[in-house]
Amino acid sequence: MESFFSHLVPILLVIIFFGGSILIHELGHYVVAKNRGLFVPKFSIGFGPKLFGFRAQETEFVVSLLPFGGYVAIPQLADLEDMEGTFDLPDDMKLITCFDKVITALAGPLANMLLAFALAIIVHFIGLPTLEEELTTHVGYVAPMLPMPDGRQIKSPAFEAGILPNDKILSIDGNKVRKFDEIIQFTILGNKKDGNKKPLSTVELERDGVKLRLQVHPAIISNSKQQSDAFRIIGIYPKQTLVVRELRRLTEDQWPKLEKGDRIISANGVPVFHVQTLRDMAQKNKIIALEVERHGEKQTVNVPIVRLAIRKPFCGLIFSKKRLQLDFIPADENVATLSKGLWQNFSHLQIFCSNEKFLKQNGISNGDQFVALAEHRTSSLGEIENSCRSNKQISLKILTESGEKELFIDHIADVCTSDTKFDNFFGIVFEPQWVVNKPTPFRQIADSINVTFKTLHSLLSQNSNISAKHLMGPVGLIKTLHEFAKNSLPYLLWFVTLINVNLAILNLLPFPVLDGGIITIALLERFTEWKSLHKTLSKVQTIFFALLFILMMYVTFFDFKRIRAEAQRIFENERELRLIIHYDD
Repeated sequence: MESFFSHLVPILLVIIFFGGSILIHELGHYVVAKNRGLFVPKFSIGFGPKLFGFRAQETEFVVSLLPFGGYVAIPQLADLEDMEGTFDLPDDMKLITCFDKVITALAGPLANMLLAFALAIIVHFIGLPTLEEELTTHVGYVAPMLPMPDGRQIKSPAFEAGILPNDKILSIDGNKVRKFDEIIQFTILGNKKDGNKKPLSTVELERDGVKLRLQVHPAIISNSKQQSDAFRIIGIYPKQTLVVRELRRLTEDQWPKLEKGDRIISANGVPVFHVQTLRDMAQKNKIIALEVERHGEKQTVNVPIVRLAIRKPFCGLIFSKKRLQLDFIPADENVATLSKGLWQNFSHLQIFCSNEKFLKQNGISNGDQFVALAEHRTSSLGEIENSCRSNKQISLKILTESGEKELFIDHIADVCTSDTKFDNFFGIVFEPQWVVNKPTPFRQIADSINVTFKTLHSLLSQNSNISAKHLMGPVGLIKTLHEFAKNSLPYLLWFVTLINVNLAILNLLPFPVLDGGIITIALLERFTEWKSLHKTLSKVQTIFFALLFILMMYVTFFDFKRIRAEAQRIFENERELRLIIHYDD
């Protein structure tokens, strides 16, 4: 029952806030239209076939199948007969004025802005739990290299341009920044290229009191093999405050003389502003001399670096025309003292597959115990590799919660193996530095307006790397709302604020079908000789509606691609957690 409610509450919050954002917009139109004496035969949340509804006086209130917005049918305001259908118009229907049209069309976006401001006030008072590093504009670490989805490494643009740790970023392409996510945001939305058509960003920074302007060539990198989420990246990370939370026990003689609450200042005489600096040093040194601040006093502590196994070996079986991968991972072996080259000897294996459909079809689960290969009751990683390389088909026996099951694998395409992975280990866990960020309502609204216009500008620029496939459609919005609803009410309210500002601005664009188009047509009729222009443009509005719907379908297609890619990343992360060797007390 508890699990049921834990899922039900986020879903209800999504319905309330997503549906509410559409409802408040259409309600703005409806209230003003009724106040001006206009005829309103239909009020719809969503488009397409009616799901359910009711009638109140002249208006039919309905919820429709496609959750891509909504509309209030006002025949006097816009002739949208092809989309909304025909209505029996009353004989005494009021003649509409230009003023009626403008304020009725404006009412929807205004309602969204009022809702956004109300939510922003709530966010200001309750605050947003935020990591301290997210509020800085100081650079903590400059990556020398950046990983690509295909496994390659490329040179970091920031490193090549000469950006250094502790530099304070002042602006990106002339846009002043106040926190680190704005640095990332303005880099992504950049729309400049050099003479060779390479992406270009101008970074203004302050170093030791001196202002510098550097030209940086961002790399275009995706988080996955799906290129729909490829963005401009320069390879910098925010400055961190490194405070010791706990130490991982190795052996007594390796126990560093650190205490909880120690703040790291430098390592081997080099100032440290990010944990990755320590990780880099651990690869090159057997001992790191840490300068720490403890109870207001500075002292030096020598931390021994130990080379340990950090990742278990595994064998991956690639099969079927879809090239699914089934991994065999050591389940309970003591791999802490492993040497390279012994990975084939491991038995007591568990299985892991990233394809949830395959698991369900065969009645198995990730983590189930692998029992036997063909007729062998015990099999090591080496035996699995040898058998799979010499056969195109194989039979596996797996112990599940419901008993032992036989799994037949045909069409073996390939076998991949990985030896035990080692790394240098310094055994310090740092305390995340949380603060409560309370942006003012005006700042929240201003930031939302700013990012909306900059996104539009990047979409229209030939020099940017942003296109319609990067936009978030209704499916993406609902998914993001659901994630926030599960994890953080303050961030849910913040995101709904952003959505409502977006709705207000986008609806005011001067395109037919949108509120801005209705206002533009009304003003042209009023101040030009183009009388009854809305009747002339009825077909144009229908065409624009069709184009808008096609755009929504296009964006939604990439929403689903991102969701699939994220699901794949979740499974890959789960596998990595099973492979990681933990050194705990």
